[in-house]
Amino acid sequence: MTKKMTYWVSGIVAAGLLAFVGCGKSEKAGTQQPSAAMDFTKFRQAFPTPTPEQNQAIAKVSQAIRYRQYPEVFAALEQLSSDASLTDAQKKAVSGLIEGIKQTMANAPVAPAQ
Repeated sequence: MTKKMTYWVSGIVAAGLLAFVGCGKSEKAGTQQPSAAMDFTKFRQAFPTPTPEQNQAIAKVSQAIRYRQYPEVFAALEQLSSDASLTDAQKKAVSGLIEGIKQTMANAPVAPAQ
């Protein structure tokens, strides 16, 4: 009976240790926030009442930033920057976001080869 009890106790202790070790979060998980998301907040504030075309381009930019599809971000920003009705503040916001995306891309880790 004591030998059986020893196996059970050691099994429970081993399972507990494995569960405890597996619960730790990676340091990268919390720090991988793209800096472009911070710039997007300022960018969005520059367009308080966008036209339907501007709103569509802003939505594309937002989604592409969220999924880190930076070529799509540049395409949507190019479309937005060609709008003749942009104010100086909006033009500055577009160029600022472009610079933020470029910095994010430069600081992004290289994806492993598959």
